[in-house]
Amino acid sequence: MAAGRYRAARQLAERALALAPGNPTVLGDYALCLMREGRHEDAYRVYRDIEALAPARQQQLAPTWIDGLAEACGWLGKHDELRRYGYRSLAAADARFSVRRQWAVQPGRPTPFDARQPERNVIAYSLYGAKPRYCETLVMNARIVGELFPAWTCRVYHDDTVPDHVRSRLKAAGTTLIRVDDALRLAMPGTMWRFLVLDDPAVARFMIRDADALLSEREPAAIEAWLDSGRWFHHMRDYFTHTELLLAGMWAGCRGVFPPIAPLMADFVRSCPDERRFTDQYFLRAVLWPTIRDSVLNHDELFGFHDARPFPAHPPVRWRDVEFHVGSNASYRAVGGPSALADGAMQTVTLDDGTNGSFRYDAIVRDGQWSLELPFFLIEAFERGDLSVSVPIIA
Repeated sequence: MAAGRYRAARQLAERALALAPGNPTVLGDYALCLMREGRHEDAYRVYRDIEALAPARQQQLAPTWIDGLAEACGWLGKHDELRRYGYRSLAAADARFSVRRQWAVQPGRPTPFDARQPERNVIAYSLYGAKPRYCETLVMNARIVGELFPAWTCRVYHDDTVPDHVRSRLKAAGTTLIRVDDALRLAMPGTMWRFLVLDDPAVARFMIRDADALLSEREPAAIEAWLDSGRWFHHMRDYFTHTELLLAGMWAGCRGVFPPIAPLMADFVRSCPDERRFTDQYFLRAVLWPTIRDSVLNHDELFGFHDARPFPAHPPVRWRDVEFHVGSNASYRAVGGPSALADGAMQTVTLDDGTNGSFRYDAIVRDGQWSLELPFFLIEAFERGDLSVSVPIIA
């Protein structure tokens, strides 16, 4: 399953269940495989079978099975069940993690927000690697942040794997670029670099966002409500998979509550060396959530967890894509074509919109084809004829 081969994993699970019917661990894997194959009704039925197990047998599974059931309900439009199971998952996680170490939030309201100093109000991102799904989405965010958040500055924590053309366009759009040194690169996954904004004494408030998710008109009104609320932190949930206590790219806060964050992160990473993929999420719920929960404004219309409020009214979202929500992955489609290169080779692909210059990325070749994930706004530009996509012709 870790390799994304859900059909093969599902077939293995079916064989295992034929030998050991009702095995809780196998049932959990089976349900997840069905859901990733798009067989949502089947996944829902298996998850409900898990729910019917005796508590002692349920405890043999990871607690995330309830998140899987909530997701299946979301795909099937079972809104009442989605709310019930999503809330149940969040409440159980809160009970498990809220008893951990806390740091005191200062009494009273935070220092008033100062819109005249955008350099002290920072939207922080991590960026590493040379994939357009992250790079081009972040360049777009850098270009529109002044419209949506004029009192804020975009900041990117990056390493040298980010292409020069991406860094130059980010800088031209007014983004502050901070190169992460080698010691920090070794100490923590790239997804955690953005949290380093909490250690900058020049910062008053911060938002943490994902490089592959677009900003939109839905967020500024929510941020304004937070700034007016007197709460020290802010969090959003806007999709049926948003059942983490603190989504790594959908929270914000006032600086000064926590001790230096870099050593906290390094210590946490050392304590769980096998969990590099989702370490940012695990760190947030295990280390920061117990404190944040005491002074957080939640915007969430799906689960109603932790005194959540509906999102405030806002102008129409500029992104007309039907899949769009706050925090959504903008690159769920790809362009591609044949390649004469060997399997495993990197095919150079050039993007050119005729206005901002041409930019090169590499796409891996598999079975004689190259494929490159792009954010939907570039796919739409390509389909309109406003973006050219080309590869070198090999004689």
